[in-house]
Amino acid sequence: MTNGRLSDGPSCEMDKLIVQIVGKDHSEQQQVLLLGSDGTRIYSPKSEVLERELFSSTLKVWDHIEGTHLHLQIATLEGEPIRLPLLSGTKVTPRQADAQFNQIVPVLPFVALPGSKTVDDMGTPVLARAGYVYVFYQEKLWRELEIHVSETGNTYHDIDVARYRQQSGFLAGERKATGQALEDIWLPALWNNRHVQTLQLCFSEIQLRAARLERLENDAVSRDQRCTSPDLSGSKMRFTDLYKGKPDGKAMLDAFSGFDAKNPVAQALIAPIKATRLNLQYNAFPVSLAAPQRARQPGYERLLDHPARYLCDLSGQFPVESFREAKAFLAQAGRGVAVQDVRHLELTAMADALLASLPIEADAEPVDAGVLWEAQAGVVDVLDKARQRQVCGVLLDDACYRLRHLRQRVGTCQQLFALCARHAVLHPHHASALLVQQLVVPRSIRGQENPLHAAMAKLHEPGRRAINQCTATVQRAVVWRHMRSAQDALVASLKQSATEQMLADHLSLEGFDYVAAMYELSRTLATLALLPSNVDPLAPGGDMVDAITGVGLWDQAVSLGQKFLNQTASNDTSPLHLMLWPECDLQTACAPYVVPVTDDENKGDGRFRATELARFETQPAPDPIAQVTLDATTLANLLAGESLQNFFLINNGKATTAALVGIFENLQSAADGAANAVAKASQTLASAKGNANSANANVRSANDRLAQMQERLGANADKINVNRQGRGVQQLRSMMPEHFGAAFLIRRNQVTPQHYVFGLEDLPGRESLPKTRYGEYLRPDGTPFGDIAPPHTSSTRLPKGDHLVLVIPRGHKTAQVIGDMNRTLKKVREAAGAVGDAELGHIRAKSGLSEAIEGLDAEKNKAAYRVLGSTPFCLAVLMLEVWNVSSEASAWEQTVREKGVTRTDLGIFGAGLDFAIALEALGKL
Repeated sequence: MTNGRLSDGPSCEMDKLIVQIVGKDHSEQQQVLLLGSDGTRIYSPKSEVLERELFSSTLKVWDHIEGTHLHLQIATLEGEPIRLPLLSGTKVTPRQADAQFNQIVPVLPFVALPGSKTVDDMGTPVLARAGYVYVFYQEKLWRELEIHVSETGNTYHDIDVARYRQQSGFLAGERKATGQALEDIWLPALWNNRHVQTLQLCFSEIQLRAARLERLENDAVSRDQRCTSPDLSGSKMRFTDLYKGKPDGKAMLDAFSGFDAKNPVAQALIAPIKATRLNLQYNAFPVSLAAPQRARQPGYERLLDHPARYLCDLSGQFPVESFREAKAFLAQAGRGVAVQDVRHLELTAMADALLASLPIEADAEPVDAGVLWEAQAGVVDVLDKARQRQVCGVLLDDACYRLRHLRQRVGTCQQLFALCARHAVLHPHHASALLVQQLVVPRSIRGQENPLHAAMAKLHEPGRRAINQCTATVQRAVVWRHMRSAQDALVASLKQSATEQMLADHLSLEGFDYVAAMYELSRTLATLALLPSNVDPLAPGGDMVDAITGVGLWDQAVSLGQKFLNQTASNDTSPLHLMLWPECDLQTACAPYVVPVTDDENKGDGRFRATELARFETQPAPDPIAQVTLDATTLANLLAGESLQNFFLINNGKATTAALVGIFENLQSAADGAANAVAKASQTLASAKGNANSANANVRSANDRLAQMQERLGANADKINVNRQGRGVQQLRSMMPEHFGAAFLIRRNQVTPQHYVFGLEDLPGRESLPKTRYGEYLRPDGTPFGDIAPPHTSSTRLPKGDHLVLVIPRGHKTAQVIGDMNRTLKKVREAAGAVGDAELGHIRAKSGLSEAIEGLDAEKNKAAYRVLGSTPFCLAVLMLEVWNVSSEASAWEQTVREKGVTRTDLGIFGAGLDFAIALEALGKL
């Protein structure tokens, strides 16, 4: 139907200018103006509404006048309306039957919302959450809009960009939205029958700072990577070809959330759905294509493995159904039988249901685990009005949400492993079942046939089910798979250039916002270094096997996350590397840190800015309520709750110090862990190749298996690597120059009494360890062998070599603090060691630092004691000490190879024990 028809068609019109606005029922808050050459005169158009089934539009028609210009006018809450240039040099445009030569498309910003269980989930389109939309037009920032979310839908509020623009860029500080609430965003799609090629859009959780905007305007490569450039043009023919009769958003949701990668039929069926989903990525689409949905709730969504299934459930029954499914899964898994279909299982619901089934711990408060899973109120589709108006959607990237969501899903897996362990130990035969599962159930161990597995033939199904029951195998297997999938998806996202540019947005912030963004990124990357067995207390051998099906899960030699971390840390030219670490070479690392005279410039590329971080070394924790960004609010709350407490707080009370230490801990532990995994895998591969021609390989025994479990806490240690640990030292020194600026690397043979050597002095436990000799090697006549040296005292030092160690001047306050803390630990251990039978002494000798502290009840209420057992202390200090001890151990091994063991001082025992203690503490994280 045609309303207000102006003519019978092109043959009756002469010299007209026609602009088509897609959709109908548009408000007056956005208008297209035709201005005279001097910009003062406004020419009024005539309007015509074209209503069609799939593609309605409104035409604005003027008599063509030479020298006129088209502008977009946006109503504001205060002051004059915002006017934005659209087209200069208008031309006569003949009327077309479908799409006109000049076209403006009102759009709603959408984002894809995939689940976390498979990298094949491309996500269904949902409305963008609260944040900002940036529109670059003709290589300049054209529109900046703030998104407000309500139960009835999103509204978009313009910021007057021109008000904040200056000759050299943009004014620093916050930019306030003054535009009236809009239901959609008008964007140019066609001018003079040509596609608008210079329009680029992006979504951001945060308001971009002035330096970042200037970077995006001046750097076309960065802008192209950060933004999308969809084809916004629309027509009845185009929309019919692309979308009519094709899978819609609901079909995408069902297909992706229920996808089974192992099913070839499912792979064939999902191909056309993926094709349509890709069309959405590169083209505007009718809003009618999106699934009915409720308003965004990001905090709740991140608790879910399939957040889009919640958003697209208008009935409000999704939480109830998810909790019911989780309880049904636990009931079946509790019988020791594998559950075949867990594609829609929500792991947070599983965790809450499992927690509710466990006895309440003595020091824990009762928690209503099911409160999150109550039915929610039914709602009306937030897109209902937009569907009626036939406006369009455009799909933008929200990599920040993706990273947060996946990291939280990995965190849920960690929580579930602990809950599964608590559940398993309630079974009276748990210990023996775990031993059988580790030593008997596997068909092979370390690639060799397991001779004990033959005993499984005598065990009937009830017994096999009991093994699964007592070890929570079925539940843990689901968590293993999901943790791997979430980590793989996290790696896939981090590899995208759009994600790197999003991170540059956040790392171009200023002040505490920058500290918080760095801390959040460090936490995300640390997540990638974990393996399931690292956080599964019931997988000491690094694998698990279902006793009924024989299906096993095991750690990869090097996970995708570890490969990514190692590549990032090793490639000092990658954008992500430059955001995380400062430049460093051997000469720099081997000299005390020199504080820069001028502050690092914020160039808007997210590169590491040490001086900006160092400003907070002595700053108190900020007020969480005063923070604007989500990262800053989260970190401020962590600091306020002393979640990041470390031993520096005892001495100076500056809580923000803990955040800087946390950045170093997270990044360095992740980089070191990944490098060790890669090195170990390379050594294993070389060893396998070397033994390939061996005809008779020895079968590993059960004792080998037990030894492997005990040794999993430690990895092969290398000498200090300037390209990794040296860079880490530089990062720590530059962030905290008052505490660590005086630390530097030095050759071991150049160490003097004026140097305090991390890890090789004052480390607790060596003097208090048992020094029992259990026998001597004697000749037949009863005299000792003369070539066997007597036991060496643990205080014997290694020969001085040319390997690097980390030192700090002995009189420096940090050396004094660490020395005092280590001596305190030493006293704690000696007091605990007074309990005394040989068996307990042996346990304490093996368990090291943490076990000794736990044994001294009298010290538990002291602040120093509480910090000694904390994660920050174990990583921040022991990491530095481990480097030195590792370097000492490697130097000793090199001496053995060159001179033979009989010429090497066996004082390595002291350093080696330091290493074991440190590794044990790290292994408990």
